[in-house]
Amino acid sequence: MATKDITDLQVLTAQREWLNNRGLHGYLRLSIATGQCAKVCYFAMQRAHKRGLLEYGTSLRTAWITEKGGEMLKNNIDNC
Repeated sequence: MATKDITDLQVLTAQREWLNNRGLHGYLRLSIATGQCAKVCYFAMQRAHKRGLLEYGTSLRTAWITEKGGEMLKNNIDNC
């Protein structure tokens, strides 16, 4: 189990799903999608925040996607 095995795109996708549907927070969705434990997924979200892809107020669990993160999602979705 390692944070390096989770991509920023996976983090952004999981957080976008939470923003659109609520229910399970992004890091829990990410845990299900990757098979990694929730703690590792939370650390991946922290890494995405440090890279400017996510921003939050009081809790990283309720983070929103920044413009930079949105561009990353858009570019990777458009390139698929």
